[in-house]
Amino acid sequence: MSKTLHIKTPKMNLFRSLAELLFDHLIPEGKNLPLQTEVDELASHKRGSVREYYIRKLTSVLMILTLTGLLAFITFLLTGRQDRSLPQSRLSRPGYGENDMDTSLSLSVSGMKESEDLDIHVSPRKYDKKEVAHLLKKAETQLKQELPGDNSSLEEIRSPLCFPENLVNGTVRAEYTVLPPDILDDDGAIIGQVSEDGTPVSIEAELHLQNQTRTVKYGAIVFPPLLTEEEAFRKELDHALLQADTEDPTAEFISLPDEAGGKKLSWKKPKSPLPMLLLVFSLLLPLIFWIQKDEEVRQEALNRRERLELDYSELLFKLTLLLGAGLTIKGAFARICSQYEVSSSFSLHPVYGEIRYMLREISGGVPQETAYENFGRRCGLPQYIKLGSLLAQNLRKGARGLTALLEKEAFLSLQQHRQAARKMGEKASMKMLFPMILMFIDVIIILMVPALLSM
Repeated sequence: MSKTLHIKTPKMNLFRSLAELLFDHLIPEGKNLPLQTEVDELASHKRGSVREYYIRKLTSVLMILTLTGLLAFITFLLTGRQDRSLPQSRLSRPGYGENDMDTSLSLSVSGMKESEDLDIHVSPRKYDKKEVAHLLKKAETQLKQELPGDNSSLEEIRSPLCFPENLVNGTVRAEYTVLPPDILDDDGAIIGQVSEDGTPVSIEAELHLQNQTRTVKYGAIVFPPLLTEEEAFRKELDHALLQADTEDPTAEFISLPDEAGGKKLSWKKPKSPLPMLLLVFSLLLPLIFWIQKDEEVRQEALNRRERLELDYSELLFKLTLLLGAGLTIKGAFARICSQYEVSSSFSLHPVYGEIRYMLREISGGVPQETAYENFGRRCGLPQYIKLGSLLAQNLRKGARGLTALLEKEAFLSLQQHRQAARKMGEKASMKMLFPMILMFIDVIIILMVPALLSM
């Protein structure tokens, strides 16, 4: 539904002054701007309407940019002053029955300039679970497949083994014992001195489910891995973190290691991403606002043209009837405008608002033929421009047969009115298509889900 764009001069303020300064210095005088035609039509071709529209929009953008930027700056200051250190290097462990916790911490290592974010896994506090006994066999099969890890087989171990703590989707808990104990750590990584020809080890896994325990044993041959300094440090760090996690499973906190691989460690909470998100938001929001305002103007102008096209035939029939009754052109327009002011709103039918503006021009001293031509140009559609020229020509030359010409034009416009109404109906049908598809999908789901559940 179309509505007229009313240009109001807001109270002067700092943002508006800056917007006027930017517009007057950056936009050359007389340059054609985007949406200039639409804004001019919606403002009934008032002088300065395009400039006022862009200044108002630029003022709003400057206000949004300033407020969001200030909010981002304040957030930077607040987050920068927050104490992100961990007291006694401790993390809260999940309670009984809760899921495992993965958290990210900022690690600072002595001798290294930059800190890094490190993902740390913390298991929950242990508690008894009621499980099903037949899952133990399934857990044994799964463990046999996962135990070699990235190694081709247990006959040649050069990379860490996989010691899953939980099997069968977490229903079975596994504990491992490695003999000799100084070759592999609890995570399956190689930590001890092994022979170049391979060192045999025995791996015993206890699978716990309710009150039942199944013990399985595997034999493996471990060869020395080729590790870089970084890999060695990572191994020591992982081992230290695992020891911190498994040292006292019933404790409320875990103590993070202060040293790994001969290097001192310090832990901090990671920086909050909120300031950066606010900064991005402060840059995107004005752009979205700018585009959205332009789209509103385009839609209003399109709706206005559609209403003008639909009202054209009705206006011609009324003019023909009133002129045939003996009224002058000005009198006919005055009668149409006065009748419509009582029955409806100019925002719904912009042509009557243009008629009222035309009558005010005539009352202000503008010649009638000029006012009629201005009326056609303000409406912007070819048929209205033709109507304004026809009325002005009739006044200048006194041509006869105006009523017959208008009546012929009215019948021709009636066909155009029907085509415009048909297009609007097709648009409405297309808008209803998507909701109908969603309703169809809902019906299919309602019918199919019970049938599938009953199978």
